[in-house]
Amino acid sequence: MLFVNILSAQENVDVKPSNIFDALSATDSTTYATVTIHQDKRIEALLVNKKSLTVSGFRVQVFSSNIQRTAKNNAFGIEKQIQEVFPNQPVYVNYTSPFWKVRVGDFKTKTDAQVFRNQLIESLPALKSEIYIVPEQINIPAPK
Repeated sequence: MLFVNILSAQENVDVKPSNIFDALSATDSTTYATVTIHQDKRIEALLVNKKSLTVSGFRVQVFSSNIQRTAKNNAFGIEKQIQEVFPNQPVYVNYTSPFWKVRVGDFKTKTDAQVFRNQLIESLPALKSEIYIVPEQINIPAPK
């Protein structure tokens, strides 16, 4: 009988909740208490399905213009060029009135951004005069 109780206790210990909501609603092993969460299911979906976290870091800016007739088309053209040369780097096209900007990458350190900046200048020398590093909130993959 004691052996069966030990095995069932071990089974309960080995089960890891898949997210915070499962952990909160699991029965406490000491008090046998449970937590009931009443919330919109979309809240859980937002937190559980989140693919990245935002932290302070750096990006490489390759374009900025406030010439309304051409800036938008130029920004998306440059985005396409960069995606062709560096398909694994995220490219961000942003409009903050009156400027269209194109920034590349999610770099944790300024050194990493500098290395990529040099690669960009080698690959796209026509953009050299506009390429520089900017501090920004970057996206990093969420821990699993």
